Amino acid sequence: MSSKKKSDLVEEMDVDGLGVIKPGTKVKHPTFGRGVVSGLAVWDTGERTIGVEFPSHGEKWLVPEYANLKRRRF
Repeated sequence: MSSKKKSDLVEEMDVDGLGVIKPGTKVKHPTFGRGVVSGLAVWDTGERTIGVEFPSHGEKWLVPEYANLKRRRF
C-alpha cells in the first residue's frame, strides 16, 4: 500500500482574499516577495496548494489559507 499523496493540477482556483487565480497571476508573499503563480493543485485529501515562482527563492508550493498572498496589480 502506497502512502504517497496524489494531486490533480487545476486551471484555476477561487481563493479567499485573492479571487479566482490562474497560472500567470502575479502575487506578493510577505517573506518571499513578488512572484508569479506557476501551478495549482488539489490533493486527494482535499488540500489545495498554489505553486509560485519567486525570482529570488525559486518555486514554492503554498497552502493558500496560510500563505497570506496578495494579488499584485502591476
